[in-house]
Amino acid sequence: MQEPKEEPTAAAEPRPPREYRFTGLADLLPDWILPPEGKQHVRNARKELLMAARSILDAAIERQERGTVIRRTPSRIEIE
Repeated sequence: MQEPKEEPTAAAEPRPPREYRFTGLADLLPDWILPPEGKQHVRNARKELLMAARSILDAAIERQERGTVIRRTPSRIEIE
């Protein structure tokens, strides 16, 4: 029969939680390859790409809700 484990005493202070920030592959690179400023640039670029994808999806949803037919044939443009 196993004995129950003792609870930590009140004198033992709880450890503060460790903060890890992993947002992509750039965070796996050591700082001597890509410094923290560069990692922040990569995070910002990733966010911009996601926001561009969001705008494409929003426009497609809007077209779908309006019921607009997208023109599939090329049109002639006169250049002077």
